[in-house]
Amino acid sequence: IGDFGSCTVPQIQFATGFDNRKETSFEPVDQTSYPHGSAQNIDIITQAMCDQLVNTCGADATAKATCAAAQSAADTATAKTGAQADKFNAVFGIQTNFAAVPVVSDQGVTLAATDSASTSAAATDAASTSVAATATAAASSSAVAATSTASAADIGNFGSCTVPQIQFGVGFDSRRETAFEPVDQTSYNHGSADNIAVITQFMCDTLTNTCGADATAKATCATAQTAAAAGLAQTGDQADKFNAVFGIVTQFAQVPVVSNTGVTLGGMFIHFLSRTSFSYSPSVDGTNTAAAATASA
Repeated sequence: IGDFGSCTVPQIQFATGFDNRKETSFEPVDQTSYPHGSAQNIDIITQAMCDQLVNTCGADATAKATCAAAQSAADTATAKTGAQADKFNAVFGIQTNFAAVPVVSDQGVTLAATDSASTSAAATDAASTSVAATATAAASSSAVAATSTASAADIGNFGSCTVPQIQFGVGFDSRRETAFEPVDQTSYNHGSADNIAVITQFMCDTLTNTCGADATAKATCATAQTAAAAGLAQTGDQADKFNAVFGIVTQFAQVPVVSNTGVTLGGMFIHFLSRTSFSYSPSVDGTNTAAAATASA
């Protein structure tokens, strides 16, 4: 799919509430690489993202061609439905199930769940083949490749709900800081949180209390909770680890961490802290010596 330079792999989401809209609309998932507001016409978003690859990201020719193919794919689905986002994302090897998100008008009226939901590879009760997701993104000048594979039999049946997926970014619930929230607010209606465990517990509880998911799906969700907890706290890596258990490859680890004062901390700073141990000892006169930092191997 190419090298996206300084940007992450393009991905679009579909839901209500973007920019305080009542209606469903589209917007880029990564607002750092692709800073663009929401739009009901997906062509506005896809064009902006593909232009960004040329004008800002420094993407290679293959990445640009992949984006053009994704634009065309999005236009083959029913307009103003989540299926368009799914088609776009699938070209980059990212499996999403926005086709299952009901379309809502600008009056806040739910029109219908799109009848193209069956086109999503994440519809686990109908899928019989493996869902292979491969995404490549750039960190600095080096390409980072991530691959995850899952099948419906492996991860279970989620009943009336979509496959759980978490996103990480700024602006959720008007927050200044980066936070986590469920992608599908219809199946998993929960606000954002700094602590991913709040979100993962709610989503796994919803599988039991609302969705009618089977035992395999519940066990998969428990595994995903554990995987998320293993990631670096309050970074997009935790969302990536959760999503990967369901065969969904995301690149939220590339999203810079932002504090609740709006200060960008940066991925490299957070990574340094995660690999560094600090110690101090009192000197003879009772004052503290400078902290010693040793990076782990």
